[in-house]
Amino acid sequence: MQTNRCLSLLLFVTACVTCTYAQRVSVEVQDGSGKRIAAASSSSGKGSATLTLDHEYQPGDRVIAHGPQRMTLHLSNAMPDCSVYLSPDAHNTLTFEVPYGSGESHTGSAYPRDGFTGGAHTLTVSQLSRHDRLTRRNLALNPCDTRTSSPTSFPHASSNSVSRDAYNFEARNAIDGATLNGHHGEWPYQSWGPLMRTDLWWKLEFGREVQIDELRIMLRTDFPHDSYWKSAVVEFSDGTSLPLEMTATSDFQEFHFPAKTVSWLRLTHLVSAEDRWSALMEFEAWGKDLH
Repeated sequence: MQTNRCLSLLLFVTACVTCTYAQRVSVEVQDGSGKRIAAASSSSGKGSATLTLDHEYQPGDRVIAHGPQRMTLHLSNAMPDCSVYLSPDAHNTLTFEVPYGSGESHTGSAYPRDGFTGGAHTLTVSQLSRHDRLTRRNLALNPCDTRTSSPTSFPHASSNSVSRDAYNFEARNAIDGATLNGHHGEWPYQSWGPLMRTDLWWKLEFGREVQIDELRIMLRTDFPHDSYWKSAVVEFSDGTSLPLEMTATSDFQEFHFPAKTVSWLRLTHLVSAEDRWSALMEFEAWGKDLH
C-alpha cells in the first residue's frame, strides 16, 4: 500500500512538472493595420505551435509570438532559428517585423533574399527546454534582433555608430549568424559597419545573467576597401575587462577566459590598423544560462 501511494505521488509530481514545462504558445501574422492574417496555437500539454501560412508578405506585416520567457522561433528556412529571452516588459510577447525590400534603406537588405518571399511559409514557436538552456552554446546568436532603443527580447546588439544609418550596417548584423566577410554591403555581406571614429562602441545585452567563457570575433575583410581593428577592449557588466589583440584574418579569432557571470558586454577602445573602414562581421559569446 505504501509503495502504491509513493508511486501515485511520483506520477502526480511528474505530471505537474510536465504541465509547468509545456506552457501554451501561439504564433500569428498580422498586417500593418493589426488585422490578423493567420494564427496557430499549441494543443494542451504541448510546448510548441506551428503555423503553415499561405500568404505573400507585404510591407508592414509582422509575426507575433506569445509564450514563455524563453522561446525558440523558426521564421524562415533561409536563416538560423532564434532562441530569445523575453524581459518582464515584453509580457510574454515577441513582435518581429517581416523584412522587405533589398536596398540598404530597406530592412530586407540585411536578410536572405528568399527568406521572406513567396506564398508559402512555415513558422514554429516552441519553449526553450531546460536541457538547451544549460547546454553550452553561442549566447549571442539572434537573427530576430531588431533596431530599438527599448529592447524587450534578447540577446540584443546596439552601437553608437551606423554608417549612413543603413540596415546592412546595423549592430544586429553582428549576431545574425552570417559569416561571409570578404565583401561589404547588402545580404549576405551585412555587418556592423560604423563610421571611421575613435570613440566607437558595440554592446551586447543578454537581458539576464548568463555564464560565458569564450568570445569568438570575425572581422570584415573586404581588402583593400577595409582595414581592420588591431586591438580593442571588452568591458563586462561585472566590472572586469578583457584586452584583445586581433589580426587581419578572415577566420574567427578566439578569446578564452575563466567563466564569468555577466548580463552584458561592450566592445570598445577599437583601434584600426590603417585609416580605412573597419567592421565587425560576427560576434559570438559562448556559455550557458544559469538556470
